[in-house]
Amino acid sequence: LLNKNKGALFLDRDGVIIKDVNYIKDPDDVQIEKGLIELLAKAYEFRWPVFVVTNQSGISRGFYDWHDFYKVNQRMIELIGEPNPIYSIYANSHKSLNFNNWRKPNPHMINHAADRFNINLSKSILIGDRISDMLAGLNSGINNLIHVETGHGINERNKISKYTNKYGFFSYSGLTSRII
Repeated sequence: LLNKNKGALFLDRDGVIIKDVNYIKDPDDVQIEKGLIELLAKAYEFRWPVFVVTNQSGISRGFYDWHDFYKVNQRMIELIGEPNPIYSIYANSHKSLNFNNWRKPNPHMINHAADRFNINLSKSILIGDRISDMLAGLNSGINNLIHVETGHGINERNKISKYTNKYGFFSYSGLTSRII
């Protein structure tokens, strides 16, 4: 278990860690996003645990299966190499959103990691390319959200901007976090 005063880094997978190629199932298609290796090296240097939180509706849609998902993750980990600060990968295959499932923007994957590994979410950072990533971070109590323009980021920027004030705070349903 980690020190409860320690935060963690939460990353979406497709569009943040690896290039988003729409329902990726072939490990040969895995490409690491620019800057990811340097980010993970810093996380390792500062002893920040990294957690992957990813929606994978392609499994329920029949585009690939959990074994394909596992092979893609294995290739991703191979390409990242050592040192690798990824503690755990959380995924769900839900197609539709309801409060009881783990599909982002629900906070359940993040909250489970926080409970299991004793993480202080208010000191944590989430990086994602979609508004659902930002909302999952906000809904879990993460105070620092980073929206990237890789993956679906460019297309999602306007949605996110609607909830971001001129001071860089992302607010939705009475909750607020800093967004970069």
